[in-house]
Amino acid sequence: MTRKEFLRQLELGLSGLRPETVKEILADYEEYFNDALADGRDEAEVVAALGSPHKLARELKAQTHYRQWQEHRSFTNLSRVVVSIAGLGVLNFVLALPFMIYLLFLTVGYIVSVSLLLGGLVVVVAWGSHGLFGWPQFTSDGSGWYIGRHGDHGAEMAWRSDKDDHAEQVWIDKGRLMLNPDDGDRFELKTRQGDALLVFKQQGKLQVDASQPTVRQLARIDEHEVSVDGREIRELTLREDSGDVFTARVDDNSRLVKLDASAGGAALKFEASGAKGSISLKDGDSALEISESRIALKDGTDHIQIDALPGLSVGMSALVVGLGLLAAGALGLLFCVWLTRLTWRALVAYVKYQIELVSGKDRENAAA
Repeated sequence: MTRKEFLRQLELGLSGLRPETVKEILADYEEYFNDALADGRDEAEVVAALGSPHKLARELKAQTHYRQWQEHRSFTNLSRVVVSIAGLGVLNFVLALPFMIYLLFLTVGYIVSVSLLLGGLVVVVAWGSHGLFGWPQFTSDGSGWYIGRHGDHGAEMAWRSDKDDHAEQVWIDKGRLMLNPDDGDRFELKTRQGDALLVFKQQGKLQVDASQPTVRQLARIDEHEVSVDGREIRELTLREDSGDVFTARVDDNSRLVKLDASAGGAALKFEASGAKGSISLKDGDSALEISESRIALKDGTDHIQIDALPGLSVGMSALVVGLGLLAAGALGLLFCVWLTRLTWRALVAYVKYQIELVSGKDRENAAA
């Protein structure tokens, strides 16, 4: 191989480097050839001493990339050095495969850690938002009978089904329950003393039936509705001629403690006792139950159940789990960062060692 052919192949092998860098390298080897010929060496002998121009180009590219990385230490520049060294055949398959598997596990570690961290953050923020803005609850206007929506008559209580709309059957006006049942429907009320009061409509005329005369005096009857002092009523039941039933009960402090409703095979049940309570929804084979210590969902043969941690409520269990996820994610992320720094240092040391080996070979060839 002639000097001209050697330099041409060397230039082709250096493609990818900056043009000014390639010119400097070619100028150095032009000068090397001139010095060797001036010393009386044969051109073919010099070419043979330098070896393959393609291999020399790969070694020079590795050294150039290493110098660039020393000037500006970044992951991109280090990656170029590693790729250049791999092109020399120094990184054999036996060594590269375990390293790639290690990087894969490290990447998975980052993904899992970040996922745990985000999951824990979502749980804690959700729990905190409930604690800040309040948990869903049934409220009262003081009479204990604020259920449903606001309308022209104030707070209205209505049991709705696909067949009928009973928003006009019961509502609240200044703390009094206003009742106007349809024909065939009836209201059953129980006072705080346990006495019963029955309100129904027969042939378009409102009727009131009471177990005690004093109880009957609680009701005011006019042409269109019956009104009862809501503070005196403990339980209200609406029975429709279709068989649908709606029942609500309040405690001594006028707080809703029980709500039962059924219509067309669907059922809703709410019970509260002090700070604890439960809600259940049923529709055929499907059911949802929410209590202080459990959340259960059943749909035919499928069943999902979430139990609270021993001694804790579902809400507090969610907080504990969220904090646990946050801690696990943070520790995992710190561990992955530590491994990354350790890997970086080991990789830098290995690259430096390989570059020194390549530079030593170049010096030996030049001396020859």
